[in-house]
Amino acid sequence: MEITGAIFDFDGTLFDSMPVWVGVREKFFNRLGITMTVDDHTFFKGLYSSQALPLAIERFGLKLTYEEILTLFFDYIGELYLANSVPKNDIIEFLEKLKAKGVKIGIATASGEPAIKLALEKFGMLDYFQTIYSTYTVGVAKTESRVYDVVLEELGTDKVTTWVFEDALYAAKTAKMSGYKLVGIYDESEKRQEELKALADIYIHNYAEIEL
Repeated sequence: MEITGAIFDFDGTLFDSMPVWVGVREKFFNRLGITMTVDDHTFFKGLYSSQALPLAIERFGLKLTYEEILTLFFDYIGELYLANSVPKNDIIEFLEKLKAKGVKIGIATASGEPAIKLALEKFGMLDYFQTIYSTYTVGVAKTESRVYDVVLEELGTDKVTTWVFEDALYAAKTAKMSGYKLVGIYDESEKRQEELKALADIYIHNYAEIEL
């Protein structure tokens, strides 16, 4: 495995944190004093949080700006991470191996930077990463490669030897189609494992399986 740069997803890839996102939008709105109706669930179905949150301001008549509701949302996510999330098996040992090899490491996440930094700090992992970018910061979901490209630019590594680590098939497809080498990570939240396995250059269930 020739590698000079590593770009990790967070949820389901670095951390066992996908359960945090089950029903999280309804729980967050409940926290704001909103009880979602059947029509509300239909309205928000299929939307990314970056799309749903600004729409919620108008739909529920909230006296918040987009920046304010985003901050509240990821403050809540950060609390959930601290209470309910742990690193994936063998990831810390693998990060140590990358560091020893001189590999530059970043994160491209669909979560918020402040929230994931709380989780990383809790487990002493933050210093492994040279840069962290979210889809919220770059303004484009992982259906496009922008968040990976920004991290790559920050790392300053060759794209040919920069690997993306992803558990979600849709994001893995984006990375692969954009020319990155791909490590597919098993997470039970992704139901299309055979497709992910076929797509990935390397497919693993835990990080102890990777030989550098």
